[in-house]
Amino acid sequence: MPNYYVEGIYLNKEGAMKQRKTGEYPPVSLEPYGKTMWANSPKEAIQLATAELAGGKWIEGPRVSQVTEEQRMRSKGSPEFPELSQKYTQAGMPAKKGKH
Repeated sequence: MPNYYVEGIYLNKEGAMKQRKTGEYPPVSLEPYGKTMWANSPKEAIQLATAELAGGKWIEGPRVSQVTEEQRMRSKGSPEFPELSQKYTQAGMPAKKGKH
């Protein structure tokens, strides 16, 4: 069973109810969604993710892939924050090379 990464932006249950009543939703009711799912197909992964919204509604997405956003960005060679790069240790200092 393959592993799929599902991501998107959804309107939570309270925001969806307000949108039905007034036609507009408060911006604070928008939430990001990103989760790894075990599924037989991308369609099944979307169905599982939609079920997890529990009354919410997709605003943007869902987008399904087998690589994470981080992996996509690294493969494109996008710039990284120095503290988050693999060249740095957890203390935020540059990794030591060789013995000192």
